[in-house]
Amino acid sequence: MLIFFGTIFQSTAQHFIPGHFFHPAFEKGKYGYINSTGQWVINPKFEWCDYFYEGKAIAKEKGKYGFIDVKGEWIVKPTYDTVKHYSEGFAAVAAKSEEGRLYWELLDTTGRQLNLKVPALSNITSVKNGRAIGTEDGFMNFYFFNKKGDTAFSARGFYLDENRISDFSEGLLHVYFGEYRSTFIDTSGKNWGKGDYDLCGDFHDGMAWVQSELKYGYINTSGKLTIASQYDSVGDFSEGIALVKLKMKIEPNEMQLKDGVAGYIDKEGKTITPPIYTAGTGFNDGLAFVKYKGLYGFIDTDGKVVIDYQYETGFNFFRGLAYVKKDNHWEYINTKGNKVF
Repeated sequence: MLIFFGTIFQSTAQHFIPGHFFHPAFEKGKYGYINSTGQWVINPKFEWCDYFYEGKAIAKEKGKYGFIDVKGEWIVKPTYDTVKHYSEGFAAVAAKSEEGRLYWELLDTTGRQLNLKVPALSNITSVKNGRAIGTEDGFMNFYFFNKKGDTAFSARGFYLDENRISDFSEGLLHVYFGEYRSTFIDTSGKNWGKGDYDLCGDFHDGMAWVQSELKYGYINTSGKLTIASQYDSVGDFSEGIALVKLKMKIEPNEMQLKDGVAGYIDKEGKTITPPIYTAGTGFNDGLAFVKYKGLYGFIDTDGKVVIDYQYETGFNFFRGLAYVKKDNHWEYINTKGNKVF
């Protein structure tokens, strides 16, 4: 729900990211955008709006979704029933048929639909690593599209879980084959990995979690198990660190693990923080949002508490601000813990 005006520095160039430091905010029944100091940059006029990606943000008007630019003007009129953020120059959008079923398409940066040549897509992912994944109505078939809208390859010898259709991440996609064994394919559809695990996550920071005999560990991009399967639950790596949970208990009525304690490890499996938290997020902007003795606060990548435990709930930092709840009131804070809106 944000917009950003910022820069990313590389070795020889400085790049402008439209809307990079705009954040969605609410006032008098409408949504607009503030900057990182809490000043309005797009006055509140939308039913709802989200963060900016690639210079465009999702906004809602009269119950329909479209896209706006960094001036708050419509670049794709709000005519869709659901949409996904722009990614690699494309956005997935869906409108309902007369029967009330959603059918998906891809839009380019001008708002034009690609000709995907596959009718009745019941879902489509964002474009990641040059590929979008579409499912035919009823999850009968999966299609892998390139940026021209052509089918790059079809699912052969593997299948995807319709309840958890991932995007390609770091050039790989988690799939299933055989007796519900997990492996990965690359962007050409070739098999990557041996299917040694019961379940796998996506690659982030060069690491993916894997499950074996109901315990979780991590593999690297060479397929090597670098952190042994020993945790009850795990999160994705971010900024070189991952959240892991231990001592979880089985909830018989729901057939799932609950409670437990959480801590953080690095890519070598070394402990960053001991397992003292009851909940936590991944790291972003160098900070993670953790719950300790009933309240939330923020720690840095060394495990040091930098914003004390004082929040009832909230979200981690994203593009310089965090949205948190304190004394039954929601507010934006900066990385120093100061309220800005």
